[in-house]
Amino acid sequence: MTTTPRTVHTVTRKILGPLRKAAAGSPNALDLADTLDRGADVVCGVAFALFESPWTSAFFDDGEKFGVAGEGLRLSGPSSGSTAELLALAFTRLPPRPPAPGGLYLDADERGVLEPDQECLVLDLLEVLRRPRVGTTQVDLARGGRRPWELAAFVDDDRGRHLAVLRREGGHRRLWWLPGTVERLADFAEGRVPEHA
Repeated sequence: MTTTPRTVHTVTRKILGPLRKAAAGSPNALDLADTLDRGADVVCGVAFALFESPWTSAFFDDGEKFGVAGEGLRLSGPSSGSTAELLALAFTRLPPRPPAPGGLYLDADERGVLEPDQECLVLDLLEVLRRPRVGTTQVDLARGGRRPWELAAFVDDDRGRHLAVLRREGGHRRLWWLPGTVERLADFAEGRVPEHA
């Protein structure tokens, strides 16, 4: 009996499933970047969150000034130069949750098919994704006019907050599933990508 190989798309559908319908048609980071005079290091993004009700937050920092706009929130001022500070302001409405325990990463080929020896890790992750979910936040972020990831999201469940990041590198993809904090997301935004989970 043959089994269908698991793909990274199966996992990302489970992560973002609750958001897809609600987020349809929402703006993205490149839409926002197009309205700015893009420099080499402009950071901008849009977060779409679904907790009890959906909300969005758009944000940018061009190295001289920053801006954050969301429902009931509008901030701007001189840039601090800190991506973590920018994200903390952009996620003011994000309910506090402790980082969830555990972490792993999955590697996939150019078709998105996961490595055969990672089957156990995929099953572990799919089991976690079946836990009662409290909320999901999709983060679309661009830096210097390009998107560094295919996916970045916080997933809040009954144990805490997880961070999922999917990155394409040279035809291959890697999905990190880590304890979720704004600081850890800022590390990814600044290019400090962990070698291991």
